[in-house]
Amino acid sequence: MEILYLDFYHFLKEKALILFFIVSFTCSAQEGFKLPEGVRGDKINFELANNLIIIPVELNGVQLSFILDTGVGSTILFSIDKRESLELKNATKIFLRGLGNEAPAEAIKSTGNLLKIGDTYSNNHTVYMIFDESMNFSPLMGFPVHGIIGYDFFRKFILNINYSKEVIKIFDPKLYRYKKCKKCYVTDLDLNNGRRRPLIKAKYETDTGLIDVNLLLDSGSSSALWLFENPEIDLTVPKDSFEDFLGKGFNGDIYGQKTKVKGLRIGDYKVKEVTASFPDSLYIQGISLKDRQGSVGGSVLRRFNLIVDYPNKKITFKKNSFFSKPFHYNMSGLTIQHSGVRVSKDYNFYQGASRPSLDFVTKDNGKISINVFRANASTFIYSLQPEYKITEVRPDSPAAIVGLLKGDKVLEVNGRKSHLYKLSDLNDLFYSEEGKKITIKVERLGVEMKFTFFLKKVI
Repeated sequence: MEILYLDFYHFLKEKALILFFIVSFTCSAQEGFKLPEGVRGDKINFELANNLIIIPVELNGVQLSFILDTGVGSTILFSIDKRESLELKNATKIFLRGLGNEAPAEAIKSTGNLLKIGDTYSNNHTVYMIFDESMNFSPLMGFPVHGIIGYDFFRKFILNINYSKEVIKIFDPKLYRYKKCKKCYVTDLDLNNGRRRPLIKAKYETDTGLIDVNLLLDSGSSSALWLFENPEIDLTVPKDSFEDFLGKGFNGDIYGQKTKVKGLRIGDYKVKEVTASFPDSLYIQGISLKDRQGSVGGSVLRRFNLIVDYPNKKITFKKNSFFSKPFHYNMSGLTIQHSGVRVSKDYNFYQGASRPSLDFVTKDNGKISINVFRANASTFIYSLQPEYKITEVRPDSPAAIVGLLKGDKVLEVNGRKSHLYKLSDLNDLFYSEEGKKITIKVERLGVEMKFTFFLKKVI
Protein backbone atom coordinates (compact mmCIF):
# COMPACT_ATOMS: atom_id res chain seq x y z
CA MET A 1 0.00 0.00 0.00
CA GLU A 2 1.33 3.40 -0.98
CA ILE A 3 1.00 6.08 1.70
CA LEU A 4 0.84 9.65 0.45
CA TYR A 5 0.26 12.64 2.70
CA LEU A 6 -1.40 15.81 1.44
CA ASP A 7 -1.72 18.80 3.73
CA PHE A 8 -4.80 20.76 2.88
CA TYR A 9 -6.78 23.59 4.29
CA HIS A 10 -10.45 23.52 3.56
CA PHE A 11 -13.21 26.06 4.18
CA LEU A 12 -16.96 26.02 3.65
CA LYS A 13 -17.91 29.67 3.25
CA GLU A 14 -21.28 31.36 3.39
CA LYS A 15 -23.32 29.88 0.53
CA ALA A 16 -20.75 27.48 -0.83
CA LEU A 17 -17.41 25.88 -0.29
CA ILE A 18 -13.94 27.23 -0.80
CA LEU A 19 -11.10 24.74 -0.81
CA PHE A 20 -7.43 25.60 -0.42
CA PHE A 21 -4.88 22.88 -1.05
CA ILE A 22 -1.38 23.20 0.35
CA VAL A 23 0.06 20.29 -1.54
CA SER A 24 3.30 18.57 -0.56
CA PHE A 25 3.71 15.76 -3.03
CA THR A 26 4.98 15.04 -6.50
CA CYS A 27 2.32 14.16 -9.07
CA SER A 28 2.75 11.31 -11.46
CA ALA A 29 3.93 12.50 -14.84
CA GLN A 30 1.05 13.02 -17.22
CA GLU A 31 0.69 14.72 -20.57
CA GLY A 32 -2.32 16.71 -19.48
CA PHE A 33 -5.20 18.07 -21.53
CA LYS A 34 -5.08 18.57 -25.26
CA LEU A 35 -7.37 19.49 -28.13
CA PRO A 36 -8.03 17.02 -30.96
CA GLU A 37 -5.66 17.22 -33.92
CA GLY A 38 -6.49 20.19 -36.13
CA VAL A 39 -8.86 21.83 -33.61
CA ARG A 40 -7.85 25.39 -32.69
CA GLY A 41 -10.22 25.83 -29.76
CA ASP A 42 -13.50 24.98 -28.14
CA LYS A 43 -16.41 26.56 -26.29
CA ILE A 44 -18.36 25.21 -23.33
CA ASN A 45 -21.32 26.55 -21.40
CA PHE A 46 -21.20 26.62 -17.61
CA GLU A 47 -23.64 27.24 -14.81
CA LEU A 48 -22.91 30.10 -12.43
CA ALA A 49 -24.21 28.98 -9.03
CA ASN A 50 -23.39 30.77 -5.78
CA ASN A 51 -20.67 32.64 -7.71
CA LEU A 52 -19.02 29.34 -8.67
CA ILE A 53 -18.36 28.01 -12.18
CA ILE A 54 -19.93 24.56 -12.61
CA ILE A 55 -18.75 22.74 -15.74
CA PRO A 56 -19.76 19.40 -17.28
CA VAL A 57 -17.01 16.76 -17.08
CA GLU A 58 -16.83 13.22 -18.40
CA LEU A 59 -14.69 10.82 -16.36
CA ASN A 60 -14.17 7.35 -17.86
CA GLY A 61 -17.46 7.70 -19.72
CA VAL A 62 -19.53 8.94 -16.75
CA GLN A 63 -21.06 12.44 -16.91
CA LEU A 64 -20.28 14.53 -13.82
CA SER A 65 -20.32 18.16 -12.64
CA PHE A 66 -17.14 19.85 -11.38
CA ILE A 67 -16.28 23.25 -9.96
CA LEU A 68 -13.63 25.04 -12.01
CA ASP A 69 -11.32 26.16 -9.24
CA THR A 70 -8.11 28.15 -9.66
CA GLY A 71 -7.50 27.55 -5.95
CA VAL A 72 -6.61 23.85 -6.27
CA GLY A 73 -3.62 22.10 -7.75
CA SER A 74 -5.09 18.65 -8.35
CA THR A 75 -8.28 17.02 -9.59
CA ILE A 76 -10.40 16.01 -6.60
CA LEU A 77 -13.37 13.66 -6.72
CA PHE A 78 -16.06 13.26 -4.05
CA SER A 79 -19.84 12.98 -3.61
CA ILE A 80 -20.24 10.36 -6.33
CA ASP A 81 -23.84 9.21 -6.44
CA LYS A 82 -22.90 7.07 -9.45
CA ARG A 83 -20.03 5.45 -7.59
CA GLU A 84 -21.07 1.91 -8.55
CA SER A 85 -20.84 2.67 -12.26
CA LEU A 86 -17.69 4.81 -12.14
CA GLU A 87 -14.48 2.95 -12.82
CA LEU A 88 -11.23 4.46 -11.53
CA LYS A 89 -8.02 3.18 -13.09
CA ASN A 90 -4.95 2.03 -11.15
CA ALA A 91 -6.43 2.88 -7.75
CA THR A 92 -4.11 3.04 -4.73
CA LYS A 93 -5.04 3.75 -1.13
CA ILE A 94 -3.55 6.95 0.30
CA PHE A 95 -4.15 9.15 3.33
CA LEU A 96 -5.02 12.83 3.63
CA ARG A 97 -4.01 14.82 6.65
CA GLY A 98 -5.73 18.09 7.52
CA LEU A 99 -3.91 20.76 9.49
CA GLY A 100 -3.94 19.82 13.14
CA ASN A 101 -5.65 16.50 12.45
CA GLU A 102 -3.83 13.54 14.00
CA ALA A 103 -5.96 10.90 12.26
CA PRO A 104 -5.42 10.90 8.46
CA ALA A 105 -8.48 10.31 6.31
CA GLU A 106 -8.57 7.49 3.80
CA ALA A 107 -8.68 8.36 0.10
CA ILE A 108 -7.83 6.92 -3.31
CA LYS A 109 -5.20 8.01 -5.82
CA SER A 110 -6.07 6.88 -9.34
CA THR A 111 -3.94 7.26 -12.47
CA GLY A 112 -4.47 6.64 -16.17
CA ASN A 113 -8.03 7.97 -16.33
CA LEU A 114 -9.74 9.52 -19.36
CA LEU A 115 -11.14 12.95 -18.50
CA LYS A 116 -13.02 15.09 -21.04
CA ILE A 117 -14.13 18.72 -20.85
CA GLY A 118 -15.87 19.71 -24.07
CA ASP A 119 -13.60 18.62 -26.92
CA THR A 120 -10.50 18.68 -24.72
CA TYR A 121 -9.27 15.46 -23.14
CA SER A 122 -6.61 14.05 -20.86
CA ASN A 123 -6.06 10.33 -21.36
CA ASN A 124 -3.62 9.78 -18.49
CA HIS A 125 -5.27 11.80 -15.77
CA THR A 126 -4.59 11.52 -12.04
CA VAL A 127 -7.61 11.83 -9.75
CA TYR A 128 -7.80 11.89 -5.95
CA MET A 129 -11.06 10.48 -4.56
CA ILE A 130 -11.97 11.56 -1.04
CA PHE A 131 -14.48 9.63 1.05
CA ASP A 132 -14.90 12.14 3.87
CA GLU A 133 -18.56 13.26 3.88
CA SER A 134 -17.61 16.68 5.27
CA MET A 135 -16.16 17.49 1.84
CA ASN A 136 -19.47 17.06 0.04
CA PHE A 137 -20.41 20.18 -1.94
CA SER A 138 -23.87 18.98 -2.92
CA PRO A 139 -25.80 19.86 0.29
CA LEU A 140 -24.43 23.41 0.04
CA MET A 141 -25.30 23.80 -3.63
CA GLY A 142 -28.65 22.02 -3.66
CA PHE A 143 -27.69 19.90 -6.67
CA PRO A 144 -25.02 17.28 -7.36
CA VAL A 145 -21.42 18.51 -7.57
CA HIS A 146 -18.96 15.67 -7.90
CA GLY A 147 -15.54 17.28 -7.74
CA ILE A 148 -13.17 20.14 -8.49
CA ILE A 149 -10.54 20.73 -11.13
CA GLY A 150 -8.02 23.54 -11.38
CA TYR A 151 -4.36 23.66 -12.36
CA ASP A 152 -4.54 20.40 -14.33
CA PHE A 153 -6.90 22.08 -16.81
CA PHE A 154 -5.73 25.71 -16.69
CA ARG A 155 -2.07 24.98 -17.33
CA LYS A 156 -2.61 23.76 -20.88
CA PHE A 157 -4.87 26.45 -22.36
CA ILE A 158 -5.79 30.09 -22.49
CA LEU A 159 -9.33 30.39 -21.14
CA ASN A 160 -11.67 33.27 -21.92
CA ILE A 161 -14.20 33.15 -19.06
CA ASN A 162 -17.31 35.20 -19.75
CA TYR A 163 -19.17 35.35 -16.44
CA SER A 164 -22.02 37.43 -17.83
CA LYS A 165 -22.84 34.98 -20.65
CA GLU A 166 -21.76 31.85 -18.71
CA VAL A 167 -19.48 30.69 -21.51
CA ILE A 168 -15.82 29.60 -21.54
CA LYS A 169 -13.78 29.71 -24.73
CA ILE A 170 -10.76 27.41 -24.78
CA PHE A 171 -7.73 28.29 -26.91
CA ASP A 172 -4.49 26.60 -27.89
CA PRO A 173 -1.84 29.01 -26.49
CA LYS A 174 0.38 28.47 -29.57
CA LEU A 175 -2.35 29.81 -31.86
CA TYR A 176 -3.93 32.48 -29.66
CA ARG A 177 -3.54 36.16 -30.54
CA TYR A 178 -4.45 38.86 -28.03
CA LYS A 179 -6.71 41.66 -29.26
CA LYS A 180 -6.11 45.27 -28.28
CA CYS A 181 -8.37 46.28 -25.41
CA LYS A 182 -8.10 49.79 -23.98
CA LYS A 183 -10.54 49.03 -21.16
CA CYS A 184 -8.77 45.87 -20.03
CA TYR A 185 -6.29 45.45 -17.20
CA VAL A 186 -3.53 42.87 -17.72
CA THR A 187 -1.39 41.68 -14.83
CA ASP A 188 0.91 38.83 -13.89
CA LEU A 189 -0.12 35.50 -12.42
CA ASP A 190 2.46 34.44 -9.87
CA LEU A 191 3.00 30.72 -10.52
CA ASN A 192 6.68 30.78 -9.62
CA ASN A 193 8.60 28.13 -7.66
CA GLY A 194 6.34 25.37 -8.90
CA ARG A 195 3.26 27.02 -7.42
CA ARG A 196 0.10 25.41 -8.79
CA ARG A 197 -2.26 28.07 -7.44
CA PRO A 198 -1.88 31.63 -8.80
CA LEU A 199 -1.39 34.81 -6.82
CA ILE A 200 -2.22 38.29 -8.08
CA LYS A 201 -1.27 41.70 -6.75
CA ALA A 202 -3.99 44.06 -5.55
CA LYS A 203 -4.48 46.96 -3.17
CA TYR A 204 -6.70 46.80 -0.09
CA GLU A 205 -8.21 50.22 0.65
CA THR A 206 -8.69 51.29 4.26
CA ASP A 207 -9.72 54.58 5.84
CA THR A 208 -6.05 55.43 6.32
CA GLY A 209 -4.66 54.40 2.93
CA LEU A 210 -3.81 51.56 0.58
CA ILE A 211 -2.14 48.27 1.53
CA ASP A 212 -0.42 46.12 -1.10
CA VAL A 213 -1.63 42.53 -0.88
CA ASN A 214 -0.88 39.26 -2.66
CA LEU A 215 -4.13 37.38 -3.09
CA LEU A 216 -4.85 33.84 -4.15
CA LEU A 217 -6.96 33.92 -7.31
CA ASP A 218 -9.70 31.56 -6.16
CA SER A 219 -12.59 30.93 -8.53
CA GLY A 220 -13.59 28.06 -6.23
CA SER A 221 -14.62 30.46 -3.47
CA SER A 222 -18.13 31.87 -3.47
CA SER A 223 -17.08 34.72 -1.19
CA ALA A 224 -15.72 38.09 -2.24
CA LEU A 225 -12.59 38.55 -0.19
CA TRP A 226 -10.71 36.74 2.57
CA LEU A 227 -7.95 38.65 4.38
CA PHE A 228 -5.43 37.36 6.89
CA GLU A 229 -4.75 39.67 9.79
CA ASN A 230 -1.13 40.86 9.76
CA PRO A 231 -0.20 43.80 12.03
CA GLU A 232 3.24 44.08 10.40
CA ILE A 233 1.62 45.64 7.31
CA ASP A 234 -1.31 47.24 9.21
CA LEU A 235 -3.69 44.59 7.90
CA THR A 236 -6.13 44.42 10.81
CA VAL A 237 -9.80 43.67 11.31
CA PRO A 238 -11.92 46.84 10.99
CA LYS A 239 -13.78 47.92 14.14
CA ASP A 240 -17.11 47.66 12.34
CA SER A 241 -17.22 43.85 12.21
CA PHE A 242 -18.93 40.93 13.90
CA GLU A 243 -18.04 37.38 14.91
CA ASP A 244 -19.59 34.83 12.57
CA PHE A 245 -19.52 31.21 11.50
CA LEU A 246 -17.48 31.13 8.29
CA GLY A 247 -17.92 27.49 7.37
CA LYS A 248 -16.81 23.96 8.06
CA GLY A 249 -13.24 22.76 7.87
CA PHE A 250 -11.69 19.33 7.79
CA ASN A 251 -11.23 19.62 11.55
CA GLY A 252 -14.53 21.27 12.40
CA ASP A 253 -16.30 24.61 12.29
CA ILE A 254 -14.41 27.76 11.30
CA TYR A 255 -15.11 31.17 12.82
CA GLY A 256 -13.84 34.67 12.28
CA GLN A 257 -14.88 38.26 11.69
CA LYS A 258 -17.25 39.44 8.96
CA THR A 259 -17.05 43.02 7.76
CA LYS A 260 -17.19 45.35 4.78
CA VAL A 261 -14.00 47.00 3.61
CA LYS A 262 -13.80 50.34 1.85
CA GLY A 263 -12.50 48.96 -1.41
CA LEU A 264 -10.33 46.58 -3.36
CA ARG A 265 -8.25 47.83 -6.28
CA ILE A 266 -7.26 45.53 -9.11
CA GLY A 267 -5.23 47.74 -11.44
CA ASP A 268 -7.36 50.78 -12.24
CA TYR A 269 -10.56 48.99 -11.25
CA LYS A 270 -11.92 49.86 -7.82
CA VAL A 271 -14.51 47.55 -6.32
CA LYS A 272 -16.29 49.42 -3.51
CA GLU A 273 -17.78 48.32 -0.18
CA VAL A 274 -16.58 44.73 -0.47
CA THR A 275 -17.74 42.08 2.00
CA ALA A 276 -14.71 40.47 3.63
CA SER A 277 -13.95 37.67 6.07
CA PHE A 278 -11.04 37.57 8.51
CA PRO A 279 -10.61 33.98 9.72
CA ASP A 280 -9.30 33.58 13.25
CA SER A 281 -5.54 32.97 13.33
CA LEU A 282 -6.07 29.37 14.47
CA TYR A 283 -7.37 28.47 11.00
CA ILE A 284 -4.55 29.95 8.91
CA GLN A 285 -1.64 28.18 10.54
CA GLY A 286 0.73 26.92 7.88
CA ILE A 287 0.02 29.77 5.45
CA SER A 288 2.94 32.16 4.92
CA LEU A 289 1.57 35.63 5.70
CA LYS A 290 4.65 37.13 4.04
CA ASP A 291 3.87 35.58 0.67
CA ARG A 292 0.09 35.81 0.78
CA GLN A 293 -2.40 38.04 2.57
CA GLY A 294 -5.71 36.50 1.52
CA SER A 295 -7.88 35.35 -1.37
CA VAL A 296 -10.14 36.95 -3.94
CA GLY A 297 -13.17 34.82 -4.74
CA GLY A 298 -16.10 34.42 -7.07
CA SER A 299 -18.19 37.29 -5.72
CA VAL A 300 -15.48 39.68 -6.99
CA LEU A 301 -14.32 37.69 -10.03
CA ARG A 302 -17.86 37.41 -11.47
CA ARG A 303 -17.82 41.20 -11.95
CA PHE A 304 -15.24 40.73 -14.69
CA ASN A 305 -14.81 38.73 -17.84
CA LEU A 306 -11.40 37.12 -17.62
CA ILE A 307 -8.70 35.83 -19.92
CA VAL A 308 -6.78 33.36 -17.76
CA ASP A 309 -3.41 32.52 -19.32
CA TYR A 310 -1.37 30.10 -17.23
CA PRO A 311 1.09 29.28 -20.07
CA ASN A 312 2.18 32.94 -20.25
CA LYS A 313 1.49 33.62 -16.55
CA LYS A 314 -0.90 36.52 -16.97
CA ILE A 315 -4.57 37.39 -16.56
CA THR A 316 -6.79 40.01 -18.20
CA PHE A 317 -9.67 41.73 -16.38
CA LYS A 318 -12.53 43.52 -18.16
CA LYS A 319 -15.53 44.66 -16.15
CA ASN A 320 -18.97 43.33 -17.13
CA SER A 321 -22.62 44.03 -16.30
CA PHE A 322 -22.20 42.69 -12.73
CA PHE A 323 -19.44 45.17 -11.88
CA SER A 324 -21.52 47.85 -10.12
CA LYS A 325 -23.89 45.54 -8.27
CA PRO A 326 -23.63 45.96 -4.49
CA PHE A 327 -22.13 43.31 -2.22
CA HIS A 328 -24.58 41.70 0.17
CA TYR A 329 -24.22 39.50 3.20
CA ASN A 330 -26.54 37.24 5.17
CA MET A 331 -28.65 39.48 7.43
CA SER A 332 -30.77 36.67 8.89
CA GLY A 333 -28.07 34.76 10.74
CA LEU A 334 -29.25 31.46 9.20
CA THR A 335 -27.25 28.92 7.23
CA ILE A 336 -29.47 26.47 5.37
CA GLN A 337 -28.34 23.33 3.55
CA HIS A 338 -29.90 20.52 1.58
CA SER A 339 -30.27 17.52 3.92
CA GLY A 340 -31.88 14.79 1.81
CA VAL A 341 -35.51 14.29 0.82
CA ARG A 342 -38.86 14.27 2.58
CA VAL A 343 -42.35 13.10 1.65
CA SER A 344 -44.55 16.02 0.57
CA LYS A 345 -48.37 15.76 0.80
CA ASP A 346 -50.43 18.02 -1.47
CA TYR A 347 -53.99 18.21 -2.73
CA ASN A 348 -54.51 16.96 -6.25
CA PHE A 349 -57.66 18.11 -8.05
CA TYR A 350 -58.35 16.15 -11.19
CA GLN A 351 -61.07 15.49 -13.73
CA GLY A 352 -61.70 11.86 -12.85
CA ALA A 353 -64.63 9.69 -11.90
CA SER A 354 -67.12 12.10 -10.36
CA ARG A 355 -69.56 11.42 -7.53
CA PRO A 356 -73.17 12.68 -7.22
CA SER A 357 -73.92 15.49 -4.78
CA LEU A 358 -77.10 17.30 -3.69
CA ASP A 359 -77.79 21.01 -4.08
CA PHE A 360 -80.83 22.64 -2.39
CA VAL A 361 -82.23 25.67 -4.22
CA THR A 362 -85.07 27.92 -2.98
CA LYS A 363 -87.25 29.26 -5.80
CA ASP A 364 -89.26 32.51 -5.86
CA ASN A 365 -92.50 30.70 -5.02
CA GLY A 366 -90.96 29.42 -1.79
CA LYS A 367 -90.73 25.83 -2.90
CA ILE A 368 -87.46 23.95 -2.52
CA SER A 369 -86.15 21.94 -5.42
CA ILE A 370 -83.34 19.41 -5.29
CA ASN A 371 -80.69 19.46 -7.98
CA VAL A 372 -78.31 16.58 -8.46
CA PHE A 373 -74.91 17.40 -9.98
CA ARG A 374 -71.62 15.60 -10.35
CA ALA A 375 -68.46 16.91 -8.67
CA ASN A 376 -64.82 16.33 -9.51
CA ALA A 377 -62.92 14.09 -7.11
CA SER A 378 -60.03 15.37 -5.04
CA THR A 379 -57.26 13.29 -3.53
CA PHE A 380 -53.85 13.70 -1.97
CA ILE A 381 -50.68 13.22 -3.93
CA TYR A 382 -47.42 12.22 -2.24
CA SER A 383 -44.00 12.98 -3.68
CA LEU A 384 -40.34 13.05 -2.64
CA GLN A 385 -39.03 16.61 -2.44
CA PRO A 386 -35.71 18.12 -1.32
CA GLU A 387 -35.47 18.77 2.40
CA TYR A 388 -33.68 21.82 3.79
CA LYS A 389 -32.30 22.11 7.27
CA ILE A 390 -30.87 24.93 9.37
CA THR A 391 -27.22 24.07 10.01
CA GLU A 392 -26.08 27.26 11.77
CA VAL A 393 -27.72 30.16 13.63
CA ARG A 394 -25.54 33.18 14.36
CA PRO A 395 -25.84 34.28 18.01
CA ASP A 396 -27.84 37.49 18.55
CA SER A 397 -29.00 37.46 14.91
CA PRO A 398 -32.67 38.13 13.99
CA ALA A 399 -33.22 34.39 13.52
CA ALA A 400 -31.63 33.53 16.87
CA ILE A 401 -33.61 36.17 18.76
CA VAL A 402 -36.99 34.73 17.67
CA GLY A 403 -35.92 31.20 18.62
CA LEU A 404 -34.87 29.36 15.47
CA LEU A 405 -32.40 26.57 16.20
CA LYS A 406 -29.75 24.52 14.46
CA GLY A 407 -31.36 21.31 13.22
CA ASP A 408 -34.79 22.80 12.46
CA LYS A 409 -36.23 21.43 9.21
CA VAL A 410 -37.48 24.20 6.92
CA LEU A 411 -41.04 23.61 5.63
CA GLU A 412 -42.09 27.02 4.29
CA VAL A 413 -40.56 30.45 3.75
CA ASN A 414 -42.81 33.48 3.24
CA GLY A 415 -45.83 31.24 2.62
CA ARG A 416 -44.14 29.16 -0.06
CA LYS A 417 -43.19 25.52 0.45
CA SER A 418 -39.44 25.21 0.81
CA HIS A 419 -39.04 22.53 -1.87
CA LEU A 420 -40.35 25.01 -4.47
CA TYR A 421 -37.18 27.08 -3.94
CA LYS A 422 -33.75 26.35 -5.34
CA LEU A 423 -31.33 26.37 -2.44
CA SER A 424 -29.51 29.39 -3.88
CA ASP A 425 -32.80 31.31 -4.27
CA LEU A 426 -33.80 30.42 -0.72
CA ASN A 427 -30.53 31.73 0.69
CA ASP A 428 -30.74 34.83 -1.50
CA LEU A 429 -33.83 35.89 0.49
CA PHE A 430 -31.54 36.48 3.46
CA TYR A 431 -29.21 38.74 1.44
CA SER A 432 -31.85 41.23 0.32
CA GLU A 433 -32.79 44.62 1.75
CA GLU A 434 -32.73 45.50 5.43
CA GLY A 435 -36.15 45.35 7.07
CA LYS A 436 -37.48 42.61 4.79
CA LYS A 437 -39.99 40.41 6.63
CA ILE A 438 -39.18 36.71 6.74
CA THR A 439 -41.78 34.19 7.92
CA ILE A 440 -40.47 30.67 8.22
CA LYS A 441 -42.25 27.46 9.20
CA VAL A 442 -40.06 24.68 10.57
CA GLU A 443 -40.43 21.21 12.01
CA ARG A 444 -38.73 20.57 15.35
CA LEU A 445 -38.97 17.16 17.01
CA GLY A 446 -42.07 16.40 14.95
CA VAL A 447 -43.83 19.68 15.83
CA GLU A 448 -44.50 22.38 13.24
CA MET A 449 -43.62 25.90 14.40
CA LYS A 450 -43.76 29.31 12.72
CA PHE A 451 -41.38 32.23 13.29
CA THR A 452 -41.25 35.79 11.93
CA PHE A 453 -38.27 38.14 11.91
CA PHE A 454 -36.91 41.10 9.97
CA LEU A 455 -33.53 41.29 8.23
CA LYS A 456 -31.15 43.62 10.04
CA LYS A 457 -27.80 45.08 9.02
CA VAL A 458 -24.88 44.39 11.31
CA ILE A 459 -22.18 46.26 9.35
